[in-house]
Amino acid sequence: MSHYVGVFVHATTGRWRVLVPDLPSYETEEGTLDRAIMRAEEFLRRVIRLGTPIPPPRPLALIKLDKEWVSTRDIDWSRSVVTMIQVRG
Repeated sequence: MSHYVGVFVHATTGRWRVLVPDLPSYETEEGTLDRAIMRAEEFLRRVIRLGTPIPPPRPLALIKLDKEWVSTRDIDWSRSVVTMIQVRG
């Protein structure tokens, strides 16, 4: 079973912005952190069920080195919540 890194940023609206760096087109917002994590899990499960090819997960250290991804999404690591999103088929 693999895991993807999920990055959760508390938005100025009070909601949580959900990002999965290895799936750069995925971004959504949820009202609570718990719901944001569940939404990311649901998305990954749906992608796998549909058979959509996805890249292998990268470790957090490599994601943090991806300056383009970080800067285009305005990520402040000191204010973000990072967790592992388990992939369940």
